[in-house]
Amino acid sequence: MTAGERDDSPQPTSSTALFKAGVVACLPTILGYWSIGFASGAIGKVAGFSPLDVTLLSGLLYAGSAQFLFYSLYAAGAGVLGIVAGVLLINLRHILMSSYMAMYFARSTALQKFIGGSLLTDETFAVAAQYGNRHGDLPFAWLLGLNVTAWLNWIVANLCGALLATALPESLVQGLGFSLVSMFIALLLMTWLASRQRMLELA
Repeated sequence: MTAGERDDSPQPTSSTALFKAGVVACLPTILGYWSIGFASGAIGKVAGFSPLDVTLLSGLLYAGSAQFLFYSLYAAGAGVLGIVAGVLLINLRHILMSSYMAMYFARSTALQKFIGGSLLTDETFAVAAQYGNRHGDLPFAWLLGLNVTAWLNWIVANLCGALLATALPESLVQGLGFSLVSMFIALLLMTWLASRQRMLELA
């Protein structure tokens, strides 16, 4: 099947089967969530947050680049307004992703749209967009299975990273402080490049 061609093969119809199919679709992205989430948890501990704080933040904010930026700005002594503005700015790309996915949410309820959009990440967006392009539809149960699997793995990966950083010698943890500065610079470059690429893809 060529790119962009509609897949007319039979798809699961029950909510349970669709949810399981979404979980399976998420599996290839798990390694990415663990590698970045593990680093995010460790950086959070370096920035002075407890494993519980890191876990709660990863579940509520649920955005790798935004969490790295949050830790960097917090460690630099930025105020609340500065941190909030930075997080909002780096997440502006979600407006583009949500706008693109809106065509597949036409038959969804307002609550389903909110849940589906709030748990959308760069990785799940790519998987969901590919599914929508193939089948012309994006069942909520399938998207929920995809998003919940990614969300839970992200939280656990952050917790594991924070716990590992807790077990490291204090001298080594303090020596890792440079990572906050380098991560902040990298985030600025990555956000700029990603926004330009996203605009080209959706043009």
